Amino acid sequence: METAPVTKPYPTVRKAVKEDIPQIFKLGKLLFEENAITSWSENRIIAAVNRAINGDGAVIGVIGDIGRLEGMIYLLRAKFWYTDDCHLEEVYNYVHPDYRKSDNAKALIDFAKTCSEGINVPLMIGIVSNHKTEQKIRLYERRLGKRSGAYWLFNAKTGKK
Repeated sequence: METAPVTKPYPTVRKAVKEDIPQIFKLGKLLFEENAITSWSENRIIAAVNRAINGDGAVIGVIGDIGRLEGMIYLLRAKFWYTDDCHLEEVYNYVHPDYRKSDNAKALIDFAKTCSEGINVPLMIGIVSNHKTEQKIRLYERRLGKRSGAYWLFNAKTGKK
């Protein structure tokens, strides 16, 4: 008797809660090691995480259980210099290296799209990385459509490794 192939369930993204903070910091340190172009500021990180946990114009979407996060995305309600209208800005989208072959990155992007639709504002989301950049671009284009613009880093490279 032939059986159907086993398929993994699509990852669930939930809003981070206070109990997630230690894991957010742990993942944040990994993210910093991979993508940072400047120094680590614990005070800025604490403020940003607290802002999202408290729902003060930001949210962190996470995948995984408390104490064991697989990935996270930080979204910030922001305004361009020329308008009073808000948009949703992705600050980071990070999947722990052990879960990179999962659908976690897709689920986090979809969470951002859902948040954007939920508050009916544009979503600005992108990639600042020197590591597997072309793969990431293809993933984002599959989830979001054709890109709009690009970034360049002068006198810097992402990651501390």
